[in-house]
Amino acid sequence: MRIFIASFALLFTIASYSQEVFDLNVENESLVSVIKSLSRKYDLKFSYSPRVLSKHKISKNLSARSQAELISKVFEDLPFELKLRDGIYLVIPKKVEPKSDPIIGQVYDNDSGEPLAFAHVKTKEKGTLSSQNGRFSLPPSQDTVTLTVSYIGYKDLELKVAPNQENLTLRLNQDPQELPEVVLTSEADNFNPDPSFFSLNPQQFSSLPMLGETDVFKSLQLLPGVRATDETSSGLVVRGSLPSQNLVLMDGFTLYNLDHFFGIFSTLNPNAINNVSIYKGGFGPQYGGRISSVIDVAGKNGGVEKFNGYAGLNMLSFNTTLNIPLGRKTSALIAFRQSTTGVVNSDLYQDFLTSSRQNYLESISPELNTINLSPSLTFSDINAKIQHRFSNRSVFDVNLYASEDIYNANYAEGDDFAEYTVLDESNWANVGISMNLRSHIKPNWFNTTTLSASEYREDESLSITQTFFEDIAFNGDTIEANSSFEYFNYTIGSSVGDVTIKSHNEVDLENGNVFSGGVEINSISTNYETEQSFLVDLTSTAGYTDTLTIEAGIFSLYGNYEFRKDDITANIGLRASHYEPTEKWYMEPRFDMGIKINDQFSVKGAATFHHQFITQTSLSILQNSDQFYWIMADDKIIPVQRSTHFIFGGNYNFNRWSIDLEYYSKRTEGIIESQFLVLPPEIIEVLLQQKLNLSGENYSEGMDLFIKYRNKTFTSMLSYSLGRSENSFWYRNQNNPYPSAQDQRHELNFTNIIKLGKWELSSVFLLGTGQRYTPSNPEYGIDNDTVSFYDLTRINQSRLPAYKRLDLSAKYNFNIGSLSCESGVTFFNVLNNKNIKSRKFTARYIFDEQSDIAGATDELILVPLDTQLLGFTPNFFFNIRF
Repeated sequence: MRIFIASFALLFTIASYSQEVFDLNVENESLVSVIKSLSRKYDLKFSYSPRVLSKHKISKNLSARSQAELISKVFEDLPFELKLRDGIYLVIPKKVEPKSDPIIGQVYDNDSGEPLAFAHVKTKEKGTLSSQNGRFSLPPSQDTVTLTVSYIGYKDLELKVAPNQENLTLRLNQDPQELPEVVLTSEADNFNPDPSFFSLNPQQFSSLPMLGETDVFKSLQLLPGVRATDETSSGLVVRGSLPSQNLVLMDGFTLYNLDHFFGIFSTLNPNAINNVSIYKGGFGPQYGGRISSVIDVAGKNGGVEKFNGYAGLNMLSFNTTLNIPLGRKTSALIAFRQSTTGVVNSDLYQDFLTSSRQNYLESISPELNTINLSPSLTFSDINAKIQHRFSNRSVFDVNLYASEDIYNANYAEGDDFAEYTVLDESNWANVGISMNLRSHIKPNWFNTTTLSASEYREDESLSITQTFFEDIAFNGDTIEANSSFEYFNYTIGSSVGDVTIKSHNEVDLENGNVFSGGVEINSISTNYETEQSFLVDLTSTAGYTDTLTIEAGIFSLYGNYEFRKDDITANIGLRASHYEPTEKWYMEPRFDMGIKINDQFSVKGAATFHHQFITQTSLSILQNSDQFYWIMADDKIIPVQRSTHFIFGGNYNFNRWSIDLEYYSKRTEGIIESQFLVLPPEIIEVLLQQKLNLSGENYSEGMDLFIKYRNKTFTSMLSYSLGRSENSFWYRNQNNPYPSAQDQRHELNFTNIIKLGKWELSSVFLLGTGQRYTPSNPEYGIDNDTVSFYDLTRINQSRLPAYKRLDLSAKYNFNIGSLSCESGVTFFNVLNNKNIKSRKFTARYIFDEQSDIAGATDELILVPLDTQLLGFTPNFFFNIRF
């Protein structure tokens, strides 16, 4: 019994002890007071700094089964750690780790919700430019920083950003007092390590003098290194390379033709464009498939805030744009453009067609040189975008695009004996569609997934027919009256289609560096069909047909690491592409670097490697315009083109001036001369059997200088290009170089824009070396008519006269009620210089007036046919925004 009672007493004592509770109940009491209270109540000892702990107050209602548990709960969530030494609790402040997350956000227009590309975002220490999607990333900071955002035409935004803030949304308000101008932004405006990069804000294209419609690509031609001495081509010749070697993207789909109205306009409607980025060389691994340059066009997204629109009219076209909100998260934007030439044949319209077509007809037949031109040409294009914002982290858009040009003419010339009839018809059209999903998968991980498709199609036909009105004798036969003979008939159709899937990722790393990469899959098909017939004599005809269809798949992986350290930024990238027809992988390393020497001066450079799997060739038989067809490489007849870029330069800023200077060197292998692509297959096969290398090389080098001055009311830009472009082919002259058709030694552009109250005045002056051409063959004659018109031993050795042009523009801004209006005039080629686009040759008989005299002879000579560019041409425009 005693043992039982003792055991029960012991268990009761243990149970009673185990149920003892340690508690604390305080409300907004300083930590020092709490520690003193715990010391007295539970006989505990602490070591601490009263000065440090007095800054903290706590409010807690706690209970614990032990002193250690109670003390642990007291200091929970406080920036201190506890250590027990010899019965004394040491209260030690925790070390504060610096925040490792970068400052990430996006910049938008506050009214429309449109992302603002290449806005200036900077702290006191660092600065950057937002991407095409308005996205930016700055290195992490331990402390609160002041962030400043600026963008032309908008009020500056300044805000405090705490270290723990991420995924910022910055909205800028438009500033009507700011000069609305065409803004060409280069790395000189803010330190940007990308060499040869410019962005263009198309907000006010109408400030510049343009031929007809305001135009994005004509504005890009004002940049150094982009040839501007041909106003009838929207294809950009960049640093001595062919326009077909440029990659043109619009909202993710590829554009293969850029000409409206034989090059007067580009196919891009400026009112549907948010931003245009051009990389003249040395571009990163996210772009592939071209070897010269990249033009990346971001269309407007529309806004959900309010309905608004635009309408414009000039002597050649009508343009309208509508922004339609479809709820709080969805918007639609539609832009439509239609030529007015089908209604009104303005002098501008007639002058251009006359200058571009007359010599073409003469080159076909001398008898057609007096035909009165009366062709018809119309064009139209439409852009549409629907965007839905799932959240601040996810946006989805669908983009549609279509354009078409229709040209036809019926030329007739004759007398009482016979009549010549020429039917000349062309039709070319683009269509594109893309779907883009842009997502912030994590605050530092941004993804863009794109599914796109595009197609370019052109069809042409040309026929020459002679109809006799009277009976005639031919080779002993009689041809009855009203009989018609088709001397020449040529039809051609070509197309290129492109389907692309691409996923692009950007990850902002903890150290402020950025990794980007992705995968791209392309399926490309090209088709070419031609049929030709010609009259051998009045009793027989001859001709041929040809069809070529090629399909190819390209699978590409790419990655890029952007290293940022103090004032040094470097990009190290690689693109690997597998090309299905050759079953080979093509590796493309890319590297560029920028070093900021001080606040005014920085240097930059790049070394990159590129491949191109599709080739463009001119339809040299017709030459209605700059028509062409595309063909995929097979590395046998059509080689894969390879290009290496080396770039070095720098920029200097002081006060309101910025100067950018770059040297470039570019070598391209695998170029093909167009005439070999239209040879019959059996002839090409013979050449290949003889192991002749039909491909050649192009080497281009030069210097680009860009100087800009800007204040609140005046902007002046001077660009100068010095360059050379040479080709070499083994079969021509054992690889000895000769000038390419794109060779231009000098070009100077001087642009000025000034705002005087409601007036905006601008001028553009262009001066350039004349284009290259091949001189005539002096041995050509009536007894040796198989010799070429041209002296092929001197390819492109002659130059046309220098190109000179001065354009002026005046625009007046005013309001009618709530409507914002602008009206103005542009004067193209004010000095009326007789610039020449190209020179060809044709044979002409000089008849001896005394031919009935014995011994008299007729002489056959070569006559140059110069295609004249436009002289002095005015154009009026009126635009309204509502």
